[in-house]
Amino acid sequence: MSSIRLAGMIIWSILCITSSILVRFLTFSTHLGVAMARTMWAPVILWLAGIKLTVKGLENIPTDKQSYIVVANHQSVIDIPILFYTLPFNVYFVAKKEIAKVPFIGWYMYAMGMIFIDRGSRDKAMQSMINAGSLIRNGKSVMTFPEGTRSLDEKMGVFKAGTFVMAEKAGVPILPVKITGAGKIWPSGSFTIKGGPVTVSFGEPISTAGLNDQTRAAFIEEVKGRVEAL
Repeated sequence: MSSIRLAGMIIWSILCITSSILVRFLTFSTHLGVAMARTMWAPVILWLAGIKLTVKGLENIPTDKQSYIVVANHQSVIDIPILFYTLPFNVYFVAKKEIAKVPFIGWYMYAMGMIFIDRGSRDKAMQSMINAGSLIRNGKSVMTFPEGTRSLDEKMGVFKAGTFVMAEKAGVPILPVKITGAGKIWPSGSFTIKGGPVTVSFGEPISTAGLNDQTRAAFIEEVKGRVEAL
């Protein structure tokens, strides 16, 4: 059953990515391609994975069209379609630049204007985050996993500084999100997918006013605590 789920998810992803890229170049707009990920790709992926989804705290997200940096814990590759589906607005995401060369998913990300980070050195990574902040100020909401990698258990890892350098430069609020149960649906490093419950909890946006080099460490711990508490 797990292999059938995985095959279905791969086939559906290839079809959706191909369609989105065609739409991107026919309309000269990234908005429709990202909207297709939210409204077409993600719900079918969650259905194929057998996820029973519960969403809490949507009332905490203001209805204005403000941009956000979405900060979430990271347990599974399935976290990405979960966030695409549950967030009530188009969201872009940050990835290492090497992913741009990966067939289909890299092509999609490049075509949709996703944000790539150069991790060749600390200086390059930080400059990438600063550049990303400029894009966010221009209206993009961004999905980030500040742990930097998927956790192997329910315990949240250390939040790295890069997301918060980006937040400082962007000057937009942080939207804290906690995903519970995704690691059991599709564990990190596994090809086994099994259905089950997943809960997504949204907290109230956190202002980045006053965020700078001196306050960053305390701010990171505050955001991590808010996510853990959801």
